[in-house]
Amino acid sequence: MKRFLITLCSIMILTSSGILFFQWMGFSTESAGDSGIVKVNQSYSIIHNEGKFEITQTIHFPPGISDPIPILWPERAGNFTCKDTEGKNCLTKENGVFQLRVPKQVPQEIIITYSINQSPDAGYLLLGNWFPVLSDVSTSSTSIQLSEKSLRTGKWVAGYSSANVKKMNYIDYYSFSGKGGPSALLWTKEAWKAKDYSSVRVLGKDIDRSGLTDQLASFDSDNGFVTVILSKNIKPFFSSNLIIMDDASGGEAVRNIRRSLLYQTLNAGDDMIWLRELVVGLLLNEVPPAGESAWAYKQLKDGLSLSEWNDLRRMVKNQTVEPSILDNALSRVTGLTTTFFEENVNRDEKQPFFLKGNKTILMNQEPKQLSYVAYKQKEFIQFTETINDLGIELKEVEPGEYFTSLSGNTLRFYVNEDFFIYNEEIYGAHENPVQKIGSSVYIDIDWLEKLFKVNVSEEKNVINISNGT
Repeated sequence: MKRFLITLCSIMILTSSGILFFQWMGFSTESAGDSGIVKVNQSYSIIHNEGKFEITQTIHFPPGISDPIPILWPERAGNFTCKDTEGKNCLTKENGVFQLRVPKQVPQEIIITYSINQSPDAGYLLLGNWFPVLSDVSTSSTSIQLSEKSLRTGKWVAGYSSANVKKMNYIDYYSFSGKGGPSALLWTKEAWKAKDYSSVRVLGKDIDRSGLTDQLASFDSDNGFVTVILSKNIKPFFSSNLIIMDDASGGEAVRNIRRSLLYQTLNAGDDMIWLRELVVGLLLNEVPPAGESAWAYKQLKDGLSLSEWNDLRRMVKNQTVEPSILDNALSRVTGLTTTFFEENVNRDEKQPFFLKGNKTILMNQEPKQLSYVAYKQKEFIQFTETINDLGIELKEVEPGEYFTSLSGNTLRFYVNEDFFIYNEEIYGAHENPVQKIGSSVYIDIDWLEKLFKVNVSEEKNVINISNGT
């Protein structure tokens, strides 16, 4: 009997372990898919004649797509259409935003057509932003078939490793393919030499004397592929697959290649362009070249301590590049909450990086509903609400100008200004004592203590504010 009970208990333990294991596997699988990014393959057929590009895009979707997909068209594009495999229209427009609707029953193809007008400039033609961008869609591979009817004295170049051309009597056929999304395309009259490495192709007239080629053998082919063009006759250009430079003698050329290859390894939607550039900057610990990514990099650099910065860099490695995931990483390294990335995706007016506190605030031992934040490594608390809760009358005499009196002394504050007025005398400050952060006006807690004679102390889950003695 005793042996039977031991055996029964062992079976129950194994069964429970198995159930927990499969529950964990299910949780892990769901977590991996929570990002909502749809993996697709794409192909393009392009016909060019006399400055007009007629483009047909075929997208291969997996089954189960139910939500409409916002689509952003390239500049100068027009004549949009979209058909599914049954010939039904799949393009709609709601509130000024174009959307695709994909039948969800079975794996589907949709065919998009559009046109772009662009003529050569000074002996070359660069198509950078020539393809639509779909939200929450990540392209696994792309193939491009280009038929050239008019520009037949030069050649087309893409950033992929696979490139073929077939010149006929009246038309030239080009074929490009590679991993990831569409590559920029360049037509030029220049004749170049080529040198291939495992992950880089260099095109130029004097590539052996560029000082670049000796440094390229170390790049790993698993990280993608980049085509580098060395030319003084074409404007410099930087993208994930194609880089154009007029000088490759400095270290910037190698940094550009490293950025592009790292960009290709990130798991992200095709629309997460500046977020991917930012994550590349974080991983390399280098400011991105320009634009939104450079702005966001500086916001984070100014707002995090050195240890938080290093923790964030480690945390974003191998993570899906998505706003909610990046915000969660920031919350985990700081212990505070933020919606910095969620707030700044697809918005023209950028919101600063700040962290929201979650501690209980006690004022003279009474709990108060006050918001406090960390901004540029300083702590701030709501301005008017805090002063009023202290029993001090504070008036906004004009928009952005506040007046109060305390123990016979007068104080004037100006939002986002690096000074205040005490007894009608101006006093400068190294930072702005009162600032608008997000949608509220806050005061620096250090200035609150100094000017309003209060004591502020922090414990694990509580901030205590009390009138000074």
